[in-house]
Amino acid sequence: MIKKGGRKNGDGTVLGARVGAVHMEISGNREVIFEGGRGILEYSESSIRINGGKYVVALRGRGLHIISMTESDTVINGFITAIEYIV
Repeated sequence: MIKKGGRKNGDGTVLGARVGAVHMEISGNREVIFEGGRGILEYSESSIRINGGKYVVALRGRGLHIISMTESDTVINGFITAIEYIV
């Protein structure tokens, strides 16, 4: 089940989606906040893959960096060109 929502930035470019216990907020194509992930599977400046439990979320782009990471949240920024859900 996907619930759309999320917080709005001043420019109104935030998308949010909740799939099970995982929540992802996308600000334009420059930042993603991923809540509820189970770890990083791959990390480079062009690709980041996050374990989402039943699936993997792959981010592709240029200059991708993990800005912060806690037990529950991961903040990624850079120029994001694609987001893929892998089951």
